[in-house]
Amino acid sequence: MTWTAPEYASDEPVVKIQPDCVQAAAAVVVAALEPGLDADWSVRAGELEWTVDRTISHMTGAPAKYAFYLSSRSTRYVAIRAGWPMDDATRQERLEAIEACAAALAGVAATAPKDAFGFHVSGMQNAEQFLAKACYELLIHTYDVTRGLGLPYQPPDELSRLVIEHHYPGRDEQRPVWPYLLWLSGRRHPAATSWSQPPTPDERSEIPLEFARDPASGEWHAIRWAK
Repeated sequence: MTWTAPEYASDEPVVKIQPDCVQAAAAVVVAALEPGLDADWSVRAGELEWTVDRTISHMTGAPAKYAFYLSSRSTRYVAIRAGWPMDDATRQERLEAIEACAAALAGVAATAPKDAFGFHVSGMQNAEQFLAKACYELLIHTYDVTRGLGLPYQPPDELSRLVIEHHYPGRDEQRPVWPYLLWLSGRRHPAATSWSQPPTPDERSEIPLEFARDPASGEWHAIRWAK
């Protein structure tokens, strides 16, 4: 598919992410992984504890579950495995499923009103936030998979920049975009060997399972936690 980076005004703090961005990210994923269809998917995906096979399954499930939560407006965790591949699916079908689940999220996001939110453990998310999270999952985990399979991979800077703007707000250092996104995610790139240690992700002491909105402030707060 043909994708053009969205335009934005110079005074806007964040680039607007559009539904077709996640479809563009999925197309990048498939193009990068198709050369590895016959490779060994039981190897580790880069530095992850997951195998390549497990990581690709996650890349299908993430946008599917985001679409589910956004469309249902659920404020609580739902114990389902949305978008998980069938046991008898071929590898080509599994890659195609990534594009299908990304298209499902794009369709839901395109029609979601501005006040629509859905559950995520990091907090209630709107359409733009779910799109950004899906792009992050797809671009970053494709890097993990291609490292495991020894495949070349370089996503478009426009997509990487969108993820940085939304996933890491306030991070506007003038560094090479893709190496910088990997560094922010805790991963290394040859261009970043002289940089400091990557940021340490926040560790949650408790995992929220449900949120409620304060009618006075409009803010979301966790009201139920995992035991």
